[in-house]
Amino acid sequence: MKHISKLFITLALSLPFTAPARADMDMHHHEAAAEAPYGKPGKAADVSRTIEINAREITYDVKDIKVKQGETIRFRLTNAGDQPHEMTIGDKATLDAHRQMMGKMGMDDHHTDGNTIDTEPGETKELIWTFTQKGTFGFSCSYPGHSEAGMVGSIVVE
Repeated sequence: MKHISKLFITLALSLPFTAPARADMDMHHHEAAAEAPYGKPGKAADVSRTIEINAREITYDVKDIKVKQGETIRFRLTNAGDQPHEMTIGDKATLDAHRQMMGKMGMDDHHTDGNTIDTEPGETKELIWTFTQKGTFGFSCSYPGHSEAGMVGSIVVE
């Protein structure tokens, strides 16, 4: 009887916690996979050009980017600074939400979605992005204080 009670308690305690966590995880992955107004993750085979960007304290060496609707760009971000930097592509609402999330989570708990490159000092990473709609979007470093200090740029899709 004692063994059955332990088993029942273990099952009862584990089920309520795993089901909601799994539902949240599935919803997050579904949302991340959906196309955003500013585009979607691209495929290497579709890349039409590469844009090199260097991140330093507290700036990017490229501030204004122009692309054509439907174009797939390989962004190559090199962190030439002394602290971690990232580049997140998005519309104003997406960039604001990501910056707020980074402020709450802190740098140690940082995670990225398909529209973000996260780099350590001396590191180079790539992000391939297809711009599906015309408009003016942006990119920024969402580490606390970085975008507020001017680590931002503009992407115009014509």
